[in-house]
Order: sequence, then C-alpha cells, then structure tokens
Amino acid sequence: MVRALSLSNSTAHEYVKVARAMAAFELLAEAFLAGQTTYSKVRLLLPHLTPGNEAELVELAVTMPYHELELALLMYREETGKPPRQTYVRLKARRDGRVGMWADFNASEGARVMAAMKVGELAWQDVDWDSLGGDNGEIHPGRLGAELDRRKRRAAGCSGFGLPLREALVSAFMGMVNIALSRPRNTLRAPGAHVNIVMSKDGRAYLPNNPGAPSAAVECFLSNASYRVNRVDEEGLVLNTGRSFRLANDAQVNALMLMWRGECAMPGCSHTRFMEMHHIHEWADGGLTDLENLLPLCSACHSLVSDGYVKILKDCGDIHFTFPDGSRYVSHSRGLPVRDDDAFTLEEYNSVDWR
Repeated sequence: MVRALSLSNSTAHEYVKVARAMAAFELLAEAFLAGQTTYSKVRLLLPHLTPGNEAELVELAVTMPYHELELALLMYREETGKPPRQTYVRLKARRDGRVGMWADFNASEGARVMAAMKVGELAWQDVDWDSLGGDNGEIHPGRLGAELDRRKRRAAGCSGFGLPLREALVSAFMGMVNIALSRPRNTLRAPGAHVNIVMSKDGRAYLPNNPGAPSAAVECFLSNASYRVNRVDEEGLVLNTGRSFRLANDAQVNALMLMWRGECAMPGCSHTRFMEMHHIHEWADGGLTDLENLLPLCSACHSLVSDGYVKILKDCGDIHFTFPDGSRYVSHSRGLPVRDDDAFTLEEYNSVDWR
C-alpha cells in the first residue's frame, strides 16, 4: 500500500488494522462493502463492537450521521474494570516568569467548570465604565471610543450558547478570574452559564452539555452541587407560550437547548454557537411559539431551511428533516435523528393518491 498507493506508513498500517478487525464482524464488513457505511464510521464502531451487539451497532451506523453516531455510542462505553482517575489542577511558575497550568476533572466537576467558563466569557465582554471617566467624573469621549473598540474586538465570535471557542478560552478564563477577584456588576445569565440536569418522567437523568458523563457522576453531582433540574415529559417538552410572543423567551431557549443537547438540531450538524429558534410551522402562517413548534438551528442551517433547501416537518412527536437528494432523517421524541428515506408524515401519507 505504501509503494502502490503512495500512502504513509502510519495510514497504511491503520487501513490494515481496521481491515483485520472488520474481518471478525461479517455484518459490518457487508455493510461497508455495500457502501451503506463509511470507513470513518467503521473506525468509530470497532472499539465498541462485540458479537452480541454487532447487528444493533451496524444498524446505527447505517441510519445515523457521523456526529449523531458518536453520541449514540457513548452508552456502549465500558466503565468497569478501569482504575478511577484522580482530579487534579496544577500550576507551575517557570523560570521565564510564565505560569503553566494543567487540569483534569471528573464529569460533575467539569460541568461546573464549563458553566463558570461561560460566565467568564460573558464577563470579559463587559465595559469597565469606571475607567472611562475624565478628571471631572464625566465620560471621556476618546476613552469611550477606545473602550467600545476593545469590546467589539473581544465580542467577535462570542455567543450566548456553547463553550468559548479555542481562541477565546484565555479570555473566558481571565473573565472567571476577574469575577473571583472583584464583585461582578451583573448576574451574567445565559443558557450556557448554568449547570443543567435534565430529568425525564421515568426518573432518568443526564448532563445535556456532557452526554458521556456516567450515571454515577450525575448521581454524585445531584448530592453535592447546586444545579437546575429541568423536568421533561415523554416527548421532551417543558414550556409553552402560544402566540403571545413571536420570539422564544429565555426559559424556552434554555429548555430547547437542553432538549437538543446544546447543539443545532439539524442532522449531521454539531454547531453550538449563534443559535436561532426556528418555527417548524411558520409564525407568519399561524405557527405557535410553543416548544413543540420550535427547533434550535445554527444560523447557517436556519438559512438552508428559510431558503427551502431543507424542509422540516412535524408529525406528532416525530420531526422529519428532508433533503434535496431524497434522504430523510427522523427524530423520535427529540432523540438522535435516524435515516429513514421511506418514512411519511401523516399529512404526506394522506396527500398521496394510492389508487
């Protein structure tokens, strides 16, 4: 492979390793050779495959986009037999005066750190009005302009949703430090700045911003931390406001982001920032601003829907996403969308002349 295909040694060895592992799983090999699943999905499945769950996991790989498959496979992780990892935070002052920092947190501690980082990011955008005054105590125009320019630069890429981007993590962390060192001027509330726990009617609970957190971590967190519990029904719905408002209120936005795991609801999209609340049944056509009629979409995916490139249909508790190539993904009760090109909504079924 290195000689004939000009592959690197590491890539060639990886291909051979995957091929040999796949030889032990007939259903997976058949799906791959038939083009029903991709090499990337095969690599994702192999660490979790056993003879007992092969059929189930291959079905997931065939019907789910890559990102949704990643989330679905979290429940197949082996949590037993591994020694517990100890939480640590380490600081070291180097000889050149810079300070190095390393940290590793368990799931419940990490949830609080991520929420605090979001608060820090929002705090970092705040204008320090006390620094803008002149000698007479009035706002100095030149200082105000400079401060607003600084704030604009800081705010680039900032969103009320999702963790700070990589380049903004330092600002978010320093904002958190500034809050600890001084009294914050406002409560800095945003959907990403809470530690949320979702609890269903049957008693299941999970951390929506960290779906891979084991159940033991959630149990520990409930016993030892401050948190917000969001109780949802069997269809994952929480609040309704009818047509009183066109835009979703803060409570609805928070509930929607929880129901859709803090991400864009579009199949295959993992964006967590610059979210917009989409009316499945358009507001202009009489659609309600109720949770059952709203979806969180990133601005890019929202434009695809607005332009008619993607259609979103609702059928009782199911949501259908239809694409121009004929592919269709169905989310049952706000669960991970699964590909089902032969699915119909009741309205579509009734509109077909079956004679």
